[in-house]
Amino acid sequence: MTRRIESARVLRNTRITERLWWCEYKAPLIAASARPGQFAHVLCSAPDQLDPLLRRPLSFSRIEPDRGRVAFLIDIVGRGTAWLVDQPVGTEIDMLGPLGGSFTFQPEGGQALMVGGGIGLAPLIALTDLAPAQGVQVRLLAGGRDAHQLTPPEWLHANVEYHFATDDGALGHHGFVTDLVPDHFAWCDQVFVCGPTPMMRAMAELTDELAATHGPRPAFTSLEARMGCAMGVCYSCVVQTTTGPQRVCHDGPVFPQSALTWTWDHVPTTQPNVLSCG
Repeated sequence: MTRRIESARVLRNTRITERLWWCEYKAPLIAASARPGQFAHVLCSAPDQLDPLLRRPLSFSRIEPDRGRVAFLIDIVGRGTAWLVDQPVGTEIDMLGPLGGSFTFQPEGGQALMVGGGIGLAPLIALTDLAPAQGVQVRLLAGGRDAHQLTPPEWLHANVEYHFATDDGALGHHGFVTDLVPDHFAWCDQVFVCGPTPMMRAMAELTDELAATHGPRPAFTSLEARMGCAMGVCYSCVVQTTTGPQRVCHDGPVFPQSALTWTWDHVPTTQPNVLSCG
């Protein structure tokens, strides 16, 4: 992986629901080596300002190396992301990336179940883009508090089979996205998960239960965490795994689901994008 600092140029900031934005940038150096599941560390202030001081880590939602473009699905929950989506076309944004590890389709499998909660859909969208070329069929299960937290289908690859769940019943199944999983688990041969920590933990427990009936499936989870440096130096994003403490920014954010202990308590409860804190 080649990590670079680049002045990414805003191509568009489009509001796609009342909550969600699709933000696209010209960043050929970063796009050349970025992979689904990885993220960029983005400066969300003008070069002559120091507030917000810390960069925001944002998961790639679309990567187009041939066009030199990357895009992020963003939910505004703080002044950093609010500033970012408000920048006009042509603005240069200081961006570091790609960072972290990536999702990878299993070579022996051709049917992938993806489960995303809220803005956790962000890295899964990028992964679905790779599926057709690798002969992988995708069923994407998305959950949110309401319809405004769900990404509209037109922003996904046309080959994706897309299913919804909302807490208020406004769209799709009335309930949690994990309620949908039992109907699709037997079909798949690999599982990819991203979303709020309680949802991901529930998904890990459910995967174990379903594996007892249908057999185990390789499962991978992209974690959220507060990050200071995103370079593995500050240790603000450490989580406990079965092999000891691991840094989400450096050793993750993608982990085998079976390696996670879910014993940490320092992750954020809101997600402007999967990894950041506003």
